[in-house]
Amino acid sequence: MTITTVHSLWLAPLCLALGLGLAWWLYRRASSKDGFSRNLALLLATIRALAVALIAFLLLEPMVRTLVREVRKPVVVIAHDGSASLIAAGDTASIRGLFRQDLEDLALRLSDRYEVRSFTFGESVQEGLHFEQQDALTDMSELFREVYDRLAGPDLGAVVLASDGIYNRGRDPRLDAARLGVPVFTVALGDTTVHPDLVLRAVEHNRLNYLGNEFPGLARVEARSLKGQRTRIAVLYNGREVAAKELTITSDPYFEEVPFSLDAEKPGIQRYTVDVRAMEDEVTEVNNRQDIYIDVLDARHSVLLLGASPHPDLGAFRNALGGLEGYETELGFADDFTGNVEAYDLVVLHRLPSVQRPMTALLQRASAKGVPLLVMLGQGTDLKAFNALGCGVQVSGDRPATMDAMATVDKSFSAFTVEAGMIRAIERFPPLQVPFGQYDLGRSASAVVTQRIGAVRTAYPLIAVVQQNERRMATIAGEGLWRWRLADMQQNGDQEHVDRLIHKLVQYLALKVDKKRFRVEHATAFNSSDPVLFAAELYNPSYERVNDPEVELVLRDEEGRDYPYAFGRASDSYRLDAGRLPAGRYSWSARTELDGERFTAAGELLVRPVVAELLSTTGDHGLLADLAVRSDGIMVPADGLEEVERAIRERAQIAARSYAHSSFSDLISLRWLFFVLLALLSAEWILRRRNGAY
Repeated sequence: MTITTVHSLWLAPLCLALGLGLAWWLYRRASSKDGFSRNLALLLATIRALAVALIAFLLLEPMVRTLVREVRKPVVVIAHDGSASLIAAGDTASIRGLFRQDLEDLALRLSDRYEVRSFTFGESVQEGLHFEQQDALTDMSELFREVYDRLAGPDLGAVVLASDGIYNRGRDPRLDAARLGVPVFTVALGDTTVHPDLVLRAVEHNRLNYLGNEFPGLARVEARSLKGQRTRIAVLYNGREVAAKELTITSDPYFEEVPFSLDAEKPGIQRYTVDVRAMEDEVTEVNNRQDIYIDVLDARHSVLLLGASPHPDLGAFRNALGGLEGYETELGFADDFTGNVEAYDLVVLHRLPSVQRPMTALLQRASAKGVPLLVMLGQGTDLKAFNALGCGVQVSGDRPATMDAMATVDKSFSAFTVEAGMIRAIERFPPLQVPFGQYDLGRSASAVVTQRIGAVRTAYPLIAVVQQNERRMATIAGEGLWRWRLADMQQNGDQEHVDRLIHKLVQYLALKVDKKRFRVEHATAFNSSDPVLFAAELYNPSYERVNDPEVELVLRDEEGRDYPYAFGRASDSYRLDAGRLPAGRYSWSARTELDGERFTAAGELLVRPVVAELLSTTGDHGLLADLAVRSDGIMVPADGLEEVERAIRERAQIAARSYAHSSFSDLISLRWLFFVLLALLSAEWILRRRNGAY
């Protein structure tokens, strides 16, 4: 034990000098003034000097430094695999009964010399040993990362891992196990026997499709120990077979990719069942079937291409939109178009309006309904009528002539992204033929591409967009897009760059602005292992977000059962965590009320089953053996836990460690010091009173 001070210890003699000085000043004339004897005066002066010196010394904030020794037990981690694959084809009663008792007994026996920490791993890592075996995924690397984060250090002695060696999430566990630097003792569970089994390994498909479209799918089928047998794979919709194929298993193991094609017949989330006919000798039939869900949208965007006369630009534009999912294009000409312009999500005018074809009534109806408009200028376009449309570009000029304008992408444009590869390609394309004149960009308009006349870069817009209230409009100031597509093919081997530019422009213009005052949002699909989350927003008449009213939601499953929920408030919106739900398709309806006005919303979502644990039921004991060998551990069967215990106890490096560390405590916090000061001051006071002094 040593004493140190916050302030310099060289001040300690001054504390003693202060005590002696005050004692001398008080008792220098005590014999003549107070009638004290010389010895009594000396005693009182000594007491006063000690008390004052001690108090002054405490002002230096002295601390007592002591050396504390601590003996820590080594830490042994026991980790159990809580995934479903462990009992998919194994002895369920043994895992949950006899082995559970043996593992818990091992933890109890080791606790006499070691600090035992128990974990169960699967989808996540949780403390304690749990044997429900319900986790739908296995992330073994997450276990080793969790042990490293919590317990890594000199106290960690060993890891005992009880598993079948199957993992289907995360990276190779050997990488994270090596970081621990301790032996890993593996307990091999599960069954390594290759049983006859048909497995529907995966089904690939579009998660989103549009009503009336045909969409492809691909099923991957695997077979083990079934060579020479025949089976059948079928796709069922509402109990009706919509696709099928006979399979002959020609090898062992056998792997086959089976393509199929389906029609989107109804809107909403549709369930299809892909089923592989089971064989008599299969170890399990659970992995022979998978349900897939397709979100069929009845929300295709209609685009009207309206031209003054046939032109290759119209074909180029139509072909470009052919590769854009969810958009259908109708081509018409001004002289014979009799359709309802209000029914379209975007109207593209090519060389219109013109003097011969002013299109006044059509343009007025489109403006009244807020139909987005894209105008492509060219020979014959009536520029005065075009300027009156308010498309964000004003053209002034009286000469009926055209000029060539190359493209220069405006780097400051931000309404949508133009990637670097697109910029390089566009600026190498041949020029468009633009009407001769002066081009002015409106205040609220933005130029996507500007004109380059020869070597001169101008501020004239070549492609520009503008938004007026909720209506979006755009201008392409010239004709010759068909040359861009040809140049793209010649220079880059495809037409992706110009087509993507047209896609982005059309998607920006045709985007429907959601002005609903009550909105509920969620992901389209969830895994059965993940929580189902909702977010909601409510707006007052001024479109300010509020969350004072209660918001209720009812989930309904495929069997018609209802599950009521209430949203919680989060900042100025709403949040709901509905927890984990069984796999299936759910519809939902939400409602609330604000200032006497009722708001509702409805939709659908799907919860996908997680079948990864059922796709492979053969234990990977090779991985467990490799983990043990790499870390200087051993692998034992399920009944070899005593061998693991013996190996741990025999390892000299897995031993208790003694640690010494300094402990500091303030001297002023010691009670006995208070009583010493109290005794000194009390003794002085009593002696002075006894001898007649005050």
